[in-house]
Amino acid sequence: MTDKATKAAIHVHNLNYAYPDGTVALEQVSFEIQKGESIALVGPNGAGKSTLILHLNGILHSNKSRGAVKILGEPIDPKKVHKMPRKIGIVFQDPDDMLFMPLLFDDVAFGPINLGFAKTEVNRRVKESLERVGLAGYETRVSHHLSGGEKKRAAIATVLSMNPEIIAMDEPTANLDPKSRAELIEILKGLKNEGKTLIIITHDVNAIPELAERVIVLNKTVVADGTTREVFADTEMLLAAGLEVPTIMQFFEVLQAFGYPCDVLPLSLEDAVRNLTQTIENGSGHVHLHIHKHTHSEVNSSRNKHQHHR
Repeated sequence: MTDKATKAAIHVHNLNYAYPDGTVALEQVSFEIQKGESIALVGPNGAGKSTLILHLNGILHSNKSRGAVKILGEPIDPKKVHKMPRKIGIVFQDPDDMLFMPLLFDDVAFGPINLGFAKTEVNRRVKESLERVGLAGYETRVSHHLSGGEKKRAAIATVLSMNPEIIAMDEPTANLDPKSRAELIEILKGLKNEGKTLIIITHDVNAIPELAERVIVLNKTVVADGTTREVFADTEMLLAAGLEVPTIMQFFEVLQAFGYPCDVLPLSLEDAVRNLTQTIENGSGHVHLHIHKHTHSEVNSSRNKHQHHR
């Protein structure tokens, strides 16, 4: 065991898991996530992503894979699963799975109370956690009367109140309107900037460049593991895994067909603005596009490549 592996936030080695009916969910899964890293975990439906997350805090475990998962250098002990929320918090896709108390205060206080904190400390943690997700003053609100976006943020607050070093989230931006999605992304960026270790399951590829510097592609086993740019540049692998690249990247590939000079495709709107600004400055304030005899075939080729899922 290397010193690096010992100190890793998450260390997974040859993890296998099959459900009681024999369905294989995970096969020889191995990877490491260092403290402070922000990772996007992507893959098609049924790839084992949620199953993997449930192994990280001991909800699921296999006798055959005992010791295959280590959190902050410690193997998960099935007899001490109740202590895992101090190390790693899981935010489920459906916030209603995490909001079950009469009032929001009770939901956010549930974890700290069960960890044995005094009343004053519980109150402090509830207040700070709600403030961090933009729900200050919501303590006496009924959780199930909140909007979809508020419920997502409330679910995150229930995890933040236990102050884990690692936070794993299952589809945090799913089913949100644009405003709520943008608000949630800002919260996640804030957690990343604080140094929290994040592992985010998502199909929202347009959010990934803002949230993660590394992407792990899972399809029962690890198909790819690299920087966000490296993974999104591997079109054949993405096609095989039923995945797509960010819309901005697709758009600039079409621009290339019209003669736009772009050696490195932008991944995000921020990247696009920077790229366009540099191109205009280098071109005396102009961007020159043109149509040549291969333009339409190149555009169609690009569109067909990225519309495999439709």
